[in-house]
Amino acid sequence: MFDDVDGPEQKTLLRLLIIVGIGLPILIEVVTFGSMMGHHLTGDTGGEAVPETPTAEPAGAGVGDPILESANVSARIDAASVVTADEGWRFTLTVNVTNTGTDPAAVRLDSVTTRSGETVAESASTGQLPVNQTDDVTKSWLLPPGERPDTVSVTVLVYPDGGSVQSTQYTVALGDIPVSNR
Repeated sequence: MFDDVDGPEQKTLLRLLIIVGIGLPILIEVVTFGSMMGHHLTGDTGGEAVPETPTAEPAGAGVGDPILESANVSARIDAASVVTADEGWRFTLTVNVTNTGTDPAAVRLDSVTTRSGETVAESASTGQLPVNQTDDVTKSWLLPPGERPDTVSVTVLVYPDGGSVQSTQYTVALGDIPVSNR
């Protein structure tokens, strides 16, 4: 194999090629291993620390959250869902209401506004609740396909003895309601 190598220049060149061919991979392995050991021993990550991107907290109420600031009732979302369908997306909301005032009261879910600003007006109510009584109100709205609920309009009705009905309307911002296709 090396029988045709004669002369000192060719022998030197051959030795140099053998040294480079064997030495270069060994040198690369030593540098790589040394770098890994250095990072392991010093805890260096190899560059600037990448800051985590904060995720925006969903604004608005979700399941389990209180939704009314009224002194006459306390209310919280017991269930909320959006189910996809061919004719539209069905948004269903269940609110648990307790009359904490001194007069009978009711809560009515009036309408839903989507994230694109379209309002779907249909309502459901608890009916009159005596003081310290609790009831649930559930309403389902058919939203346009691809639309998610943004706010729900809620009216609190108070029935004082011998007086006229007092109503207060609230707009409740909804958080990120899960969407499913079941």
